[in-house]
Amino acid sequence: MKKKIVCAVLISAMVCGAASCTGSQPAETAGADTTAAATPVSDASAADVTKAVLDEITINSAFEKSKDSLGDYFDGLDTDKITDSSFYICASGAYPDEIAVFKFAGADDAKNAVAAVNERLEYQKKTYKDYTPEEYYKLEDAVVEQTGEWLVYIVTSDNSRAKEIALGVIG
Repeated sequence: MKKKIVCAVLISAMVCGAASCTGSQPAETAGADTTAAATPVSDASAADVTKAVLDEITINSAFEKSKDSLGDYFDGLDTDKITDSSFYICASGAYPDEIAVFKFAGADDAKNAVAAVNERLEYQKKTYKDYTPEEYYKLEDAVVEQTGEWLVYIVTSDNSRAKEIALGVIG
């Protein structure tokens, strides 16, 4: 009897864990005007940008990482040059979904950080190619976009729409 209870508990835990990051489903956009970009905000924060994206494109079990942890994910990123940041990942690690928005002290600092972000993208591609190959499409057209002092990194179920939203908020 104890074995059956333990088995039932373990199976329930596995099902809940698997369901927590169903990142392969595109975000629901019924009734939304998906052709319009977000309204630019001249004093937008990195959190404003990620919020705008996550309001429309779901990263299930999205978990925000602190600025202090950026070096754990972006090798070679000079965090001292970052004036504002917002970084979300899929908390379980089962899916490659991520969005990072960095604002740097200047455009040159942002340009210098592109290599660190591209290195993260390559690492994710190597990891997820065999780990969850059905999710690999998200990495194939991932976004690494530098505009002025901003640098945006996007891996979602709809990268082109997420890019449009993010750049629309940045202006």
